[in-house]
Amino acid sequence: MKIENWSLRLRVFLFFAFLAAAAIAAVIAGLALGFSRLDVPEAADGFIFAGVISGFVILGVVAWIWLMFDENVAKPIQRLAGGLLASTHANVEDAIDDKTARYLGDLAPAARAITENLAATRNKLAETVAQETTRLIEEKEKLTALSAEMPYGMVLVSGLHKIAFYNGAAAELLASDQAPGLDHSIFDFLRLRPLQSAYARLCAGEGGDGHVLPLTVATRHGGHVLSARMRLMHAPDEGDVAPPYVLTLDDVTSDLTIHAEREKLLSRLFATLRPSIASLQTTLAARDADDDLRADPRLDAALVSEMAKLTKVIAALDAEYETGKAEWWPMAQVRSSELCDALTAQLQQDDIKLVAEAADAMALTLDAVQIISLLSHLARHISRTGGRALSFLVSRDDAGGAMLALGWSGDPLSVDELENWLSETLDVGLVDMSGRDILEAHGTEVWPEFGPASRAVLKLPIRQARRLRRTPGDGRRAVTYDFDLLSRTPAKELMDTPLADLSYVVFDTETTGLLPSQGDEVCQIAALRVVNGKVIENEAIDQLVNPERNIPASSTEVHHITNAMVKDAPTIDLAGRQLHSFARGAVLVAHNAPFDLEFFRKHEARIGVKFTNPVLDTVLLSAIVFGQSEEHTLDAIADRLGVKIPPEARHTAMGDTMATAEVFIKLLRMAKKKGITTFGDALTEMRKHKRLLQDANASHAVDLA
Repeated sequence: MKIENWSLRLRVFLFFAFLAAAAIAAVIAGLALGFSRLDVPEAADGFIFAGVISGFVILGVVAWIWLMFDENVAKPIQRLAGGLLASTHANVEDAIDDKTARYLGDLAPAARAITENLAATRNKLAETVAQETTRLIEEKEKLTALSAEMPYGMVLVSGLHKIAFYNGAAAELLASDQAPGLDHSIFDFLRLRPLQSAYARLCAGEGGDGHVLPLTVATRHGGHVLSARMRLMHAPDEGDVAPPYVLTLDDVTSDLTIHAEREKLLSRLFATLRPSIASLQTTLAARDADDDLRADPRLDAALVSEMAKLTKVIAALDAEYETGKAEWWPMAQVRSSELCDALTAQLQQDDIKLVAEAADAMALTLDAVQIISLLSHLARHISRTGGRALSFLVSRDDAGGAMLALGWSGDPLSVDELENWLSETLDVGLVDMSGRDILEAHGTEVWPEFGPASRAVLKLPIRQARRLRRTPGDGRRAVTYDFDLLSRTPAKELMDTPLADLSYVVFDTETTGLLPSQGDEVCQIAALRVVNGKVIENEAIDQLVNPERNIPASSTEVHHITNAMVKDAPTIDLAGRQLHSFARGAVLVAHNAPFDLEFFRKHEARIGVKFTNPVLDTVLLSAIVFGQSEEHTLDAIADRLGVKIPPEARHTAMGDTMATAEVFIKLLRMAKKKGITTFGDALTEMRKHKRLLQDANASHAVDLA
């Protein structure tokens, strides 16, 4: 180990140790020289005694001076250095304490003046940058909203096939048992061969000037078939790095299923018609050829029977066709209350008062424009024909769907008149679409009934439970991206990989106790992803876990998790697999990581996976930056780095995880300025502080695969 890598306190200790040794050696040499000239053998004991006394006095004085120097000079210098790093690279105000450096003369005030000047300069620069980037932020927010609301999934993938951008629709399409995340491989979610083939063809020049290729690819989990388009971001010859590409995705699984069912229906139709028609043709041909058969009643009975059979089969197939016809029409989920509000507002434009009510809070599957247009059309006709006190009720149907009831006081409606109204063309954005067409598109019907208190009612059922065509984008709307990932170079060996190029999963657990080896278990997990020095807010886990044992009252007092809260939560095998999947390809980060990891590693056989991820520990990183003698609790580190932990969030899994993530990001910046740039550097330095905490990488071979 190089001398310049030794800590200041170690070098000070060695200096005083050398000083004490030199002084004792000088005393011993002087006594030995004096004894040799005295030539009095009987005086040897006196010289030895004097030497021992002198040695102990020298040791005591030097040790006392060293302790005073260490406490009032070396330690304050170490704290001052940590404070300067925190002020410079972690944006911490008041990181330098004059009291702890009161024996350093003008050094502490000078350091404070430097940091204050730096803070002022940084604030001015931040104000200037904020003013200049306001317009860019607004444009970014608009583009983000536009991308988030697109009905198709969009994924931007680097030349290394790592995800750098995805919108909410893509998150839904790709997610199954594992959610997508930045810096994850696209091959974790989509089949490899179609993507590799299309990418190779695009790089070879196929796809025309736009460098676009259509392809069909299946998800690795969930069995969905996606229609995709791949487009290169730039030509392959623009730079040495493989070009990134954009994937637009649309789920066609339902379309293919509907198409296959319609093909089956047609096949059944033809298979049924062929023998019946052949039988009819044979019977008619025989009757035409033989006059005696024409008068035979058995032939007529056979013809009637065959026709009845054919009619029955065609009617059944027609009903099946009508039922399935609505499946291909694009529908959306509309809240029952929103449907009531929209219908009321629509009729107000015609001065028609409507009392609308949603008896149950439901999400109805329908085309809102069409259904509202149809109901408004019927309500206008009812009002013109003398209907009064119109009402509209949405209630749950016994069949599992919803029932729409349009009621009024007045004469009941005849079926013929209703059919005339349904035959009229409505303005729903499509050409020549009547009320009857709308009903058929929804696979439903409308009919008149007598209601209570001499009121008339039109009933229109909505089949809420019918199979839906998947509509991407209805769930998470957030756009997640980090375009810096597009310029990443191929990964090196883990030990040589820069810390800035690694992705991290910061996690924390709440448990039933502090002794995993004696039966304590996890009752909550939280995790966040950190990519390129930023917390990815849309990628997180916050999961209660059923510990399958009682949570002691003493533990509940700390984390406020009760037995009732975890009763229906997943057990450690499911929660552990979720965390393992979430952390694939990433370095695990925790405060006191060996403690948290022991709960998972003892259940690896049950979980079905091994936690071999590389590990960084904020306790040991703090010791590297601030020195081993400082306090390294999460609260102490957070306080030194200006990280605020709300009291209500402390000792909750997500609250502690968020604090640990913020602390970790600041510690990494400070460690970089101390020359710790690669994972191997960090691991080497952490292992110097094993007196504080055992390295969590020691017992398992680390692996980023």
